[in-house]
Amino acid sequence: MSASTLPPRASLEFLRKLAKDRLADLRTANPRAQLAAALVAVAQEHGFSSWRALKAEIDSRHATSASRFFDAIAKGDAGAVRALLREEPSLIRARHSRHDASALHHASCDLETARVLLDAGADPNDTADDAHIGVIGWATMTPPRGEIAMDVVSLLVARGARHHIFSAIAAGDLDVVRGLIEQHPDALDQRLSSRYHGQTPVHYAIARTRPDILDLLIEMGADVDAPDGNGQTALEFALLRGDADAAGRLRAAGARPPRKASGEARPAASDLAESIQSATLVVGARDVAATLAWYASIGFTETARYPTDGIGVFWGRMTFGVAELTFDVREPDAPRGVSLLFTTCRVRELHEFLKARQLQAADVEFVKTLHEPEHGGLEFSIRDPNGFTLRFLQQ
Repeated sequence: MSASTLPPRASLEFLRKLAKDRLADLRTANPRAQLAAALVAVAQEHGFSSWRALKAEIDSRHATSASRFFDAIAKGDAGAVRALLREEPSLIRARHSRHDASALHHASCDLETARVLLDAGADPNDTADDAHIGVIGWATMTPPRGEIAMDVVSLLVARGARHHIFSAIAAGDLDVVRGLIEQHPDALDQRLSSRYHGQTPVHYAIARTRPDILDLLIEMGADVDAPDGNGQTALEFALLRGDADAAGRLRAAGARPPRKASGEARPAASDLAESIQSATLVVGARDVAATLAWYASIGFTETARYPTDGIGVFWGRMTFGVAELTFDVREPDAPRGVSLLFTTCRVRELHEFLKARQLQAADVEFVKTLHEPEHGGLEFSIRDPNGFTLRFLQQ
């Protein structure tokens, strides 16, 4: 049926209220009338055969509006964000499929856009993203453009955002870290999600290369032997990263030495080499979508991208004959950053083999230990003597 009688900015909440009012009218004629009948009546009055069909139309319109809304946020177009909110105020509650994050999460690199969203009622303490690091965590721990926008962080705090131990460490604010622990000593026992390997504050301070914060955590009683989600103590984590300074501080604090490798037979390097299925260059790109479009224009074929909709693409793959290139906005020192990605069917064994080598000989620096990347699978990465990154992925 035609949807021509439905207003351009129809509100499902308003139509539900209308149905409840209609139910009262229906019950004057039939005291046993149910809400379902009123919903159908409202739907039919607007040109739809059922409430489900009407709802599907409104959801479709909302999805289109939400897409424009998040695209405007990604571009830092505060004027467009304000205009869309004026047309459809309910967009302030929209969440993106990528990490189930709110608009304010995604605006954590642009001051004016963040201000518009906060003025419209966005919650600065929204922690419903899938990693539960909250808006303040997105602004400090994973800033979309690589560098923390401290003006945005200051605005969030001024509007009531509360730091947690990891966002305070990421922001590098020793006073906030100290104050949090003094008020909530159990902050020292908090853990990040599996995306961050279940790291403790001590692990995270090492990952951020903040020896001053590491010293503060030790001073305030952090458990230096608590393992992360990969079963690694902070000392083992520091040694795998080749961080001799952090390792020395942990040893001075009484950290236990890493456990020795078991005497079980380990696969030889030649056996593990047979597990490698492909090798691909991963090239840093500031705008992955634009890069994919350019390569397509000269004859390359796009074979994958992530995410496939909504907020800007940050990973994509192109082929040209047998050649393959991957582009990643998260590659270090983009756009000059380049790494080599190996796909394997034995990533855990490769990880253990190289981990044992690093703990014994200290010549295999780990960039990231075993983890689940956003696009799926298991991955870890190491750095060669020239500073070149080698990534190993099991899809």
